[in-house]
Amino acid sequence: MLIPTSKPVARRINPLRMKTMNTASLLTLLREQGPLSRSDLARISRLSKPTVSEQVADLISRGYVVETGQSPPGARRGKKPTLLEFNAGCGRVIAARISADHIQVREFSLDGSVTHQATLPIRPSLGPDFVIGVLKEAIRPILQRSAVAPGRRLIAIAAPGLVDVVNGIVLETDNLFGWRNVSLGADLGWEFGIPVVVDNDTNFATLAEARYGGGRGEPSFVVIQLDTGIGLGAYINGAPYHGRHWAGGEIAHMVPNPALISSPTGGRGHLESAVAMDRVEERVRELAAAAQGPLPALLESNPPLQALLLAAERGDAPAAEYVRELTRTLAAAITNVSACFDPGKIILIGPLFSALFGEIRAAFESVFRWPVKLELSGLGEDVALRGALVAGLARIHDRLEIELESPLAAPPAGAPVSLVEEGSVR
Repeated sequence: MLIPTSKPVARRINPLRMKTMNTASLLTLLREQGPLSRSDLARISRLSKPTVSEQVADLISRGYVVETGQSPPGARRGKKPTLLEFNAGCGRVIAARISADHIQVREFSLDGSVTHQATLPIRPSLGPDFVIGVLKEAIRPILQRSAVAPGRRLIAIAAPGLVDVVNGIVLETDNLFGWRNVSLGADLGWEFGIPVVVDNDTNFATLAEARYGGGRGEPSFVVIQLDTGIGLGAYINGAPYHGRHWAGGEIAHMVPNPALISSPTGGRGHLESAVAMDRVEERVRELAAAAQGPLPALLESNPPLQALLLAAERGDAPAAEYVRELTRTLAAAITNVSACFDPGKIILIGPLFSALFGEIRAAFESVFRWPVKLELSGLGEDVALRGALVAGLARIHDRLEIELESPLAAPPAGAPVSLVEEGSVR
């Protein structure tokens, strides 16, 4: 018979597991606060000096940590302590973004330094096999010249459309690509024998904002990115949110005009059909073809968006009305997003947002009585690549800690790998 007790039951931790946890904590300290001496590590971690020395020796033998020389002399005499730091060259993240007309690829060391980069043109109309072939062409030479063990490398792909993050599948993308159930992660995983992480480019942009940009310190914020498509990345209570069907950010399917709810959109969604940059450029050219004002001449020497804005400033009535229409549509969409998620901040990415930001913010702030910050991203055009790096680093560091449990944890070169990532947020 069990006797109830209020005292907690003591459980012994496996000594090997405890050692692994301690070693992993020292690795984290060096990664986040290094360079540090062994004495620094003992003081901060509260582990004994013999334990620290033993575990540092293990980390050095694995190539995770390197000695970087001696610290500068202090007030006391005696032997100067040797400094240690995380070896950022022990692993690599290859981040890539698939855009409307090109693929960007960057190789990063584990401190975020760029070690290689390439940009290759693509034609989405040729289908997913062609695009993936170009992606492999960009990645293969990077891997061939790398001396890093396969278990310490990872590929992170920022893709368009709905992405099943667990299985690395692009479920659908209805703008220029028209993909359905493309197993991007599995294809690259079998080709190169290393783990592959795939997510929507706006979700990766959201990770970048959380780590490096306007989302730092914000427990809940959203990112809206507008280019050929429009998408949203939600960061809720400190974690990304993908939704039950991986469609948590598919605001392309918002309906800005209820009268058009049953009208065909070609699969792209009502909001995207109204504000996507390729559609905006088409509309500007249509206005220019029918206009008698300054727009046709401006379009000959300026990009379509700039020509539209200049024409509106110079009194072109159709151009000015179209600018107001875009402003109202985008402001309404942002307002609806804020009402749904109640974020602390909304971060906007894209040239149309930059061009109309003042007008959009004025319309947005006229609706809400509670404070919601609305701002433009400051991370630049490579924001999705930086987010892919953030996702890749998180998984690489997890793999390094798992490898601490066994010297055989790293898979052999060319071996197929599971693409299922534990702990994915849906």
